[in-house]
Amino acid sequence: MSLKISIDVKGIEDLQKQIDYVNKMLQMKSDKSFQKYIQERVLETVKEVAALRLNIIGTTNYEWIDEYQNNHKIRETNNGFELYNDLVIPANMLSISESKSYRKNNMTYDEGFNIALAFEYGVGIVGQQNPKKGAWEYNINEHEKPWYYTKNGQTYKTEGYEGAEIYRYTAIEVEKRLKGWLNDYSNSKKK
Repeated sequence: MSLKISIDVKGIEDLQKQIDYVNKMLQMKSDKSFQKYIQERVLETVKEVAALRLNIIGTTNYEWIDEYQNNHKIRETNNGFELYNDLVIPANMLSISESKSYRKNNMTYDEGFNIALAFEYGVGIVGQQNPKKGAWEYNINEHEKPWYYTKNGQTYKTEGYEGAEIYRYTAIEVEKRLKGWLNDYSNSKKK
């Protein structure tokens, strides 16, 4: 995730506010407690966005949502940090019909099925509308309409689901909240 911040200055007063903001950010770049504070806010934000977005798309992998939510991670980099989720479920956790269709179509998930990518980019008929190149093939059985599958003795109808774009929406939210976080942190240090 990278932040793109645009500045709309309408006078010298606005310009001074922006300069003060940039100066605060530069001072806090080496402040380890500030970095941890921002990382915690970002993790909170991605969980909020994921809860909302996964509820909207109506995933058929609903039983993995909690594990997905608990798998967001921060990786330190030379110039900051990266937010990521690498939740992969073992191939033997796929339903029998899913496993058969993957083998029938010469698709194997030897490394497991990447739930994090599925939630981000979608699956099935619906998911193929915005595919993630190189992630997997969408609609491998070439369904033209919904299909049925059985899980835990219940039969369900599905067309797959579209990607929730959790990380894109998280970046938007972080951009909106960053200035407030900076002010909150700065004010807490003054006390």
